[in-house]
Amino acid sequence: MSAMKTAALFLAIAASGAVVPATARAQASPTDPYFEFLMARRLEAQGNPQAALAALERAERADPKSAEIKAEIAGLHLRKTPPDREAGEKAAKAALAIDEKNVEASRSLGFLYVARVDNSDRPLSPQMGEDVRAAIRYLEVAIAGTPGIDANLQYTLGRLYMRNAEAEKAVQAFVRAVSQNPNSALARRSLAEAYAAAGNLQGAIGTLDEVVDFVPSVAKYLAAYQDKAELFKDAAQSYSMALALEPNNRDLKAFRIASLYSARDFAAAAAFAAEGRRQHAEDPRFPRLQGRALFDAGDRGGAIAVLESMVKTFPKDLPAHWTLVDMYSTTDRDADAERTLREILKLEPSNKNALNHLGYLLAVRGERLDEAISLVRQALEQEPDNGAYLDSLGWAYFRRGDLNEAQKYLAAAAEQMPRNSEIQDHLGDLHARRGRLENAIQAWERALEGDGADVDREAIERKVQDARSKLTR
Repeated sequence: MSAMKTAALFLAIAASGAVVPATARAQASPTDPYFEFLMARRLEAQGNPQAALAALERAERADPKSAEIKAEIAGLHLRKTPPDREAGEKAAKAALAIDEKNVEASRSLGFLYVARVDNSDRPLSPQMGEDVRAAIRYLEVAIAGTPGIDANLQYTLGRLYMRNAEAEKAVQAFVRAVSQNPNSALARRSLAEAYAAAGNLQGAIGTLDEVVDFVPSVAKYLAAYQDKAELFKDAAQSYSMALALEPNNRDLKAFRIASLYSARDFAAAAAFAAEGRRQHAEDPRFPRLQGRALFDAGDRGGAIAVLESMVKTFPKDLPAHWTLVDMYSTTDRDADAERTLREILKLEPSNKNALNHLGYLLAVRGERLDEAISLVRQALEQEPDNGAYLDSLGWAYFRRGDLNEAQKYLAAAAEQMPRNSEIQDHLGDLHARRGRLENAIQAWERALEGDGADVDREAIERKVQDARSKLTR
């Protein structure tokens, strides 16, 4: 009987689950590598890996140049519990030394290196980076030699591409994995993640949108990509679908409210925030969101009442304090804004933004200017090159009449933030006070060409006209 026929015979016997008769074993050559190879598979299937390994070692001695036998030894070592990774790696590399395209050896080595890689999203160490690249190299060989599409291999390779910052290659691998399992939520999410990493948000959205109606578990991931693409109304709808599956998920509720707010549907945002506030009284996000939505919907009094009640319940919630500062400032309630800023500084005495904000507020009002200067200087000690802080300090000196110090800080601020209209306006006012009308006009014109934030454009235009009229006298 030829070696091929012998292999076919024993393969059929092994597949049938029948016990190989002693007479058959006696007729076979004790060094027949095909017989030992097949017996090894049968012994492993019966739960006897040690006997299977012994059979493979006999096969290897009979045919030392067989890459397939060495690859099978490698796979057996790695399938054992616990796996013998060192022996598996040695056998797989020996197989590849004979046949560098051997599929099973490449697969075994690829998954061996996959097991070494930390599965978290933290940055790769140099050694982990080498392991990722080695895993990619071996699995690419395994995939190239595997007929059809092995979805597991493609998925694993896609994850490795993502770890190696090769998003475009990851997209291709995940597309092939999805083609085999089109309704797999995990495969779809991975493909969407790869599209997003490659800068293709529409691809990410389309990947999940195709299946969200019958794979609703992807809805919350779809919503996140829609938010990133500024499709806020669509995101709110997707968050609603996700909440149908997870009705008590507070994060999803907060995200939906934020999406509605970004879509400028302030009424719906305020209503859902009020509902979340009733359902989750211990979560400060909902009154914050409700107050912000009410304020921008035009109910300023109602918004401030919500936030004032909230800070009594959550006295250490800094975001709520800051939201109140903004609301008080917008409604010209400077005394309340000052009081709230001082409350923030009681909670965090070195809060640089609060130090600067309070110092600037006092400077604008022309009150307690020595304190204003001290407050802003404390902020600048923490961030010496902050243009906004430099402007605050310069403006406090300007209001105190110390024009040399004002020049020093306002000029530095204007240089750092040339497009900031408010800073350029301040610098123009300083030049005008010092009689430098041409310089003042130039600064005011920069203010008119800048971002336009926090300035009265008509007032600046009047200052320019007045300065020009003085120059022509």
